[in-house]
Amino acid sequence: MYGKSSLINRISNKNKQIVGNKPGVTVKKQWIRIGNNIELLDTPGVLWPKFETQEIALNLAYTGTIKDEILDNLEIAYNLLKYLLNNYRNKLIEAYKLDNEQVEEILKNENQMENENIMDVMRLIGKKRGAIISGGNIDETKTANIIIKDFREAKIGKITLEPCI
Repeated sequence: MYGKSSLINRISNKNKQIVGNKPGVTVKKQWIRIGNNIELLDTPGVLWPKFETQEIALNLAYTGTIKDEILDNLEIAYNLLKYLLNNYRNKLIEAYKLDNEQVEEILKNENQMENENIMDVMRLIGKKRGAIISGGNIDETKTANIIIKDFREAKIGKITLEPCI
């Protein structure tokens, strides 16, 4: 993934700009001379301060466009998992080698609320991925980070967050 700083480094054949695979690495403006008469200005990225809908904000968070430090990864992973279960369940089941019948049983459990059912699927993923802490409990934060990372690295599969027209 390339941002402005990466592009400037490539054009100038220098590695003057610090780059990272996340937003917010560039923190101040800097002019870079790439020729006698050409200078480029590297600036911090800009996001609009208010999102039109929560869906837009979540989509940006899923992809890492919003810094992970700003939002709660457990909440992001929960919403991402809910989206994947509703729209890409087969890819999710395949990626984490889950038992389809077990997932269906969890999601149809009427004895608890939907959010707890989704958290049970998250815990199942955590168990499969070895995110186990003392007492055999699942480390939900580690599991959330695994789900987000796997999504961003396309390990769950090719997924779109926007409806295809």
